[in-house]
Amino acid sequence: MSQAIQKFSEEMKCLMNSHDGEMFKSRLDTLAETKGLHFVYEKDSKNALTRILRTDCDMQRAYALFGDGVSYDPTYGTNKYNMTFTPFTGIDHHKRSITFACALIEHENEESFMWVFDRFMATMGGKEPNYIITAKTGE
Repeated sequence: MSQAIQKFSEEMKCLMNSHDGEMFKSRLDTLAETKGLHFVYEKDSKNALTRILRTDCDMQRAYALFGDGVSYDPTYGTNKYNMTFTPFTGIDHHKRSITFACALIEHENEESFMWVFDRFMATMGGKEPNYIITAKTGE
């Protein structure tokens, strides 16, 4: 697991452990201001987090350079919040995996995937990859 993915996973565990929706939003805003992180998320009518996409300026820069091909893998198991971890990755000029963005989704369905892909494209300035490789999901 890459450092960016591991760090994202740890951040989300800390943030979601005992925070409600408003506290979560406040913490994301603080991280965005102080560390240059970019978060986009969606909550349901009960103020529960249903989807989140995270990237930062280094990941966006990497995508601008190496985003011709993207792998999107929604096969990482769920956590105690029943959310699936789904990274966007590619290959750099040294043939190493590089992470462009990470997402957590509550449901592996068309609506969630469309939301994640739309937000990913928006955070990457609308630049479309030449190809996307995905894995078959359980739902």
